[in-house]
Amino acid sequence: MAAIDPYSGPWTRREAWHLIRRTCFGAMPTQIDVVVQNGLSKTLDTLFAERAAPPPPVNPNTGTTYVTGTLDQAINTGQYNQWTKAWWAEQLLLDGISIREKLTLFWMNHFATEFTTVQQPQYSYALLNYLRMNGQKSFKDMARQVTIEPAMLRYLNGNTNTVGNANENYARELQELFTIGKGPEIAKGNYTTYTEDDVRAAAKVLTGWVDNRQTGKGTFDIRRHDKTDKQFSANYGNVVIKGRADANAGLTELNELLDMIFAQNATSLFIVRKLYRFFVNSDITPEVETSVIVPLAATLRSNNWMIGPVLRTLLASEHFYSADVHGAVLKSPADFLIGLLRSVNTYAIPTDLPTRATFFKSITDYMMALQMDIGEPPNVAGWEAYYQTPDYYKLWLTTVTLPLRNGATDSLVLGQRGKQGAINTVELVKQFKNPSDAHALVDECIDRFFTVDLTTEKRLSLIEDVLVPGGKDYDWTTLWTTYMATPTDKTVSALVKLRLDSFFKFFFRMAEYQLV
Repeated sequence: MAAIDPYSGPWTRREAWHLIRRTCFGAMPTQIDVVVQNGLSKTLDTLFAERAAPPPPVNPNTGTTYVTGTLDQAINTGQYNQWTKAWWAEQLLLDGISIREKLTLFWMNHFATEFTTVQQPQYSYALLNYLRMNGQKSFKDMARQVTIEPAMLRYLNGNTNTVGNANENYARELQELFTIGKGPEIAKGNYTTYTEDDVRAAAKVLTGWVDNRQTGKGTFDIRRHDKTDKQFSANYGNVVIKGRADANAGLTELNELLDMIFAQNATSLFIVRKLYRFFVNSDITPEVETSVIVPLAATLRSNNWMIGPVLRTLLASEHFYSADVHGAVLKSPADFLIGLLRSVNTYAIPTDLPTRATFFKSITDYMMALQMDIGEPPNVAGWEAYYQTPDYYKLWLTTVTLPLRNGATDSLVLGQRGKQGAINTVELVKQFKNPSDAHALVDECIDRFFTVDLTTEKRLSLIEDVLVPGGKDYDWTTLWTTYMATPTDKTVSALVKLRLDSFFKFFFRMAEYQLV
């Protein structure tokens, strides 16, 4: 049976959770109930369903959007960027059973820009929204549009790329990071898939594009365009892109450049590997390359570069549900924090705009502390955990970030400055099917929060060493039953909360919680 053949094994909560955690960060158990009932095919229909664009971000003090029209110069750009990030966090948290936001994060990491470098919130939002609404569509079309998006023109200096003074930044990254990828250097300036001469030729093709502040669009200025012929290397079949001098020269030459790049099989292989590492596993073995990457790359080419069919095939495959894929990924800060918040409902999201913006900003602040400042990848290559060999995801966990992760979940459970944390452990456990049974309580926690199982010994230790330290399972039953019978007894209530707070604090610090 081929690795990308449709999955034919059992469809249980284990498989359902695996799919939803990898595509939606997380979900409530009741949502997983529906996923189990619907089955794999219907769930994939839901995940990939086209959806209307979310309402744009607004100034929380006025309720008006700032992503169109003229910016209010009285408020600095940094403030607008913070609101956009908070709005993005809201989409990550509330988007439901849909792959859209996970895919948006993928593309914002792939076509990386930094809000603070772009210095124009309208441009950054436009790129974010474009990738959100087109993430399942043609990769080739995305590469074309991103090339002339004002945010990218500013970020990689495409707007200063002019005839006689070519700026090679974007031409280099278009090939190295965005499309065909950089292979081993086989000779000085020759990277297997392209050469330094190809970078220079591509830069000339791309001369003349500028960001238009009046329209908020990328605009082609023929006066700034290099009208000479552009010669490419043998890596690209010695293609010559003819120089043009008409008003459509910029788009015509850009299309020919992309046609040349996308004619190479290396381009489809490159993007499929990135999708695989993001959604499945960083470890691409020779077997995975042959049985997963190569056929999916062929699917991509035969489907006119449409991403949706490739991802759906991957997520429906025997390989995706194999035992060695479950729990193979260390959680990103988004998986870690957003995934937890999507799995509980013991907190209320504020409805008034200023408080709501503050709530979601606190989430982005947490993520930034964990080294994923959304909208601000470290550089044009994105976050290291998605590309840096050989460690990949392991880079999310360091001697710095692990204590910060522990501190984040501690504060969500225990609260801060006298305020209840987002996870009210008593109210959470009241939702469980059999909260008085210590074993059932542990089982439900593992089901909801862990992607891997625990041994019998670890399960028992969670009860006897953490939930009721030095006690037995029946001690918890007695305590919970007493609490439910006398909920106004402050002594008993305090003890129940103490026990559950300590339990969940420990639980979210376990190594198994770091896996997805």
